[in-house]
Amino acid sequence: MRKLIYRLLLVKIIFALVLFVQGYWYWLLNFELAFFASMFIIFGSFSGYKRMVDRRIDAGEGLDKTLLEKIEDPYELFEDESLQSKEKTDLKEVIKEEKKRLKQNKETFKKTVKSTTGILSPWRFIPYVFLVLSFIALNNNHILDIFAFLLGLGLGILSAVMLGKAWIKTLS
Repeated sequence: MRKLIYRLLLVKIIFALVLFVQGYWYWLLNFELAFFASMFIIFGSFSGYKRMVDRRIDAGEGLDKTLLEKIEDPYELFEDESLQSKEKTDLKEVIKEEKKRLKQNKETFKKTVKSTTGILSPWRFIPYVFLVLSFIALNNNHILDIFAFLLGLGLGILSAVMLGKAWIKTLS
């Protein structure tokens, strides 16, 4: 992973030096601000969601067999036919059971609240603020170059994803 970081850093430094020597420092400023903002947004997302998953694992909210069975066979197609015929003889009972099941599956609010810790992580929120403020500052000073800014965003995202994949490989 260190080799990948060093390679990306070397390419970035060479790119920055070439732009600076050529006199394109406005272009370089746009590129660098967008690059670092997008890279920190991705890293913040990785770390926020990693902490959320670690907390859930520590709390014992792992996968159990019933959840895996629901995922593999949600409509109970692979059960024995004799069991199905005994259990589902009355149509009204079947409808009541399905209504109960639908009400139990409507726990989206609870799941949303649990996942907001990953969404509203300060490591993810602060780089978004930095991205917006840098865009506004560049635009207000009339030095905004959209192409350089978008190129910086794209390469920042690409670099962060490559580093994130390498980071995940080292964890497993």
